[in-house]
Amino acid sequence: MSDYHRDGKHLFKNNITILTLQVERLEGQLKYARECNEVQNKYWDKIRVERNSFLLEKERLEERVKELETELYFCNRNKRVGEVVDERTKVETQ
Repeated sequence: MSDYHRDGKHLFKNNITILTLQVERLEGQLKYARECNEVQNKYWDKIRVERNSFLLEKERLEERVKELETELYFCNRNKRVGEVVDERTKVETQ
């Protein structure tokens, strides 16, 4: 066998070894990336649920604020009406 064929075979084996190592490294990186994505997806799922809960609570509280503001408006209005009526009653009785 000539030196050409022997060196060619050796270079070919080296290339295969290098490529095998690259494939193994890339497979490891891919596995790690997939695991990271799973953790991230679980985290984002939790955040999404919490955000939706907060949005529902915010809407409920905003609605309650409107109700209380309306009730306060009518209480103040009724109080002023009562004061006006009391003033008129005092003026009429004097």
